[in-house]
Amino acid sequence: MEQTSLNAIQSALQAVAELKLVPPLCSGSFDGRRTGKSSGGAMEFADYRSYRAGDPLRHIDWRVYAKSEQLMVRNYAQETDPRCDIIIDCSASMAFYNKSAAAAGMAAFFAQCALNAGFSLQVWALCDGICKMSTPFLPQSWELPASAGRENPPEILQSTPSGFYRSGMRIFLSDLFFGSPPRDLMCSLGSSSVVIQLLGAEELDPAVKGEVTIENPEDGSFRTIAVNEDVLRRYKERLSNFQREWAEYVRNCGSRIFFVNASELLADWNMAEFCREGVLQ
Repeated sequence: MEQTSLNAIQSALQAVAELKLVPPLCSGSFDGRRTGKSSGGAMEFADYRSYRAGDPLRHIDWRVYAKSEQLMVRNYAQETDPRCDIIIDCSASMAFYNKSAAAAGMAAFFAQCALNAGFSLQVWALCDGICKMSTPFLPQSWELPASAGRENPPEILQSTPSGFYRSGMRIFLSDLFFGSPPRDLMCSLGSSSVVIQLLGAEELDPAVKGEVTIENPEDGSFRTIAVNEDVLRRYKERLSNFQREWAEYVRNCGSRIFFVNASELLADWNMAEFCREGVLQ
């Protein structure tokens, strides 16, 4: 792993403190644990409903019957084991503007929060394929590939049996600059996912002017353009439209999306937005 990524992981872990990853909300139990939508045999009372023929007699609340002469059955919520997959985009475009370091650090941050909350965890890196980290709770030992792959992350996820946890939450870290529409990614991630776009300050607010040669890191091509105020305005409009399209699609899928400045993140590890949105607590 690159030294900048290791440094980011170390500073991120120092900033976690007692923060915890919040499981996807189905229905809350009385002690703060998350429970499934279906009823089951777990010893966690949920609510009452009227007795139906065939219901186990042991579930009837006879105290309610004594007061109301109505047969009421106690429902029990089925507790779930919180699970999480963290997926790190290590494709070529992530090598620029501290994005790969920010992604590694943020993945480590969420891994520690998952540990604090008692999650089962898997961590994956996407480059020229998909690679599973053997020590998900030890970020310093992750073998993250250098950002050099030119394949499309959604295509990798769709073509490779990844082994994601069933019924778990997924956190995807990327700049989203891979040319595929949001649909392609969300088909693999599913609902209850967290998509995080990491962009460098230079990408969010370019300050360059004049003749500039630009490399497309995903295909290795170059082109020269003349940058002026009008070009910068159109660029910012396209970026805004791009983020709006992603935000609308991801949220319509029942998932959440965040847009993060990689440079600011590395400077202070301020995760207040994730706490406000219920991802962390």
